[in-house]
Amino acid sequence: MAGLSGRRSYRNGACVMACLVVVAMQLASQDAGPESFVLATAGARAPSAAATSAAAGRQPRVARQFFQGFPFGEEKPQFEDVVIKEDYTLAGIFLALGTALIASLPFAGLGIGPLILLLGILFFVQAGRVRFVFDKDAFSLQTKGDEEDALNKPGQNIVVGGDNRWAYSSFVNYEFFPKGFLEKGLPPILVYFKETQTPEDKWGAGPSKASNSEEALKNGAVPGMVHFFPAICDCKQIEAEFERRGCKKISSVE
Repeated sequence: MAGLSGRRSYRNGACVMACLVVVAMQLASQDAGPESFVLATAGARAPSAAATSAAAGRQPRVARQFFQGFPFGEEKPQFEDVVIKEDYTLAGIFLALGTALIASLPFAGLGIGPLILLLGILFFVQAGRVRFVFDKDAFSLQTKGDEEDALNKPGQNIVVGGDNRWAYSSFVNYEFFPKGFLEKGLPPILVYFKETQTPEDKWGAGPSKASNSEEALKNGAVPGMVHFFPAICDCKQIEAEFERRGCKKISSVE
């Protein structure tokens, strides 16, 4: 009797192991859901007729990946590099305005007219020379190289040092001035953005001091380093890239 009992226990154990192997193969091929594994391990018994009929009326199960639902299993969207198209509108406006002031106001125009004219010439040169680039991780200012379509690496920032390249994750705000011009189809004069990549001890340089003042922070400003550049590029395109790459923007006035 002891030998018979031992053989029966051996057979039962072998049956359970066989069932587990079959279920494991099914899970590996993604043909069985988690409920099948629970059913097989709970005594390795065949389902009753009632359970079989209930299962037949269920919706077909969708195969699941092992890491599905875990954050580290999801990949961030990858964007292609984009070079913003140059725009000579601002340069043309300043050139025309400066010339008109000098011509119509020979005395009073000699003060502000030449200044505006010189700014127009500067904007014209910079529009053909500077390129605003969005790569996989950051926004940068680059200059045209000697070869066609070639760009030089970002240069050093003349105010605070460091490369003219800022990670999208460091943006805390961006805007176009005068505000509302871009939405109305009018060319803005300045493009503004604020970032936290620059070392904090340099946030007081230039216009950043006023933007980080106690009053500005009370009005909703976020601390950071301020940057301005003339709108010598396609501002609609640069705004779309700021939005597409997740650059933060606040509505308060800084």
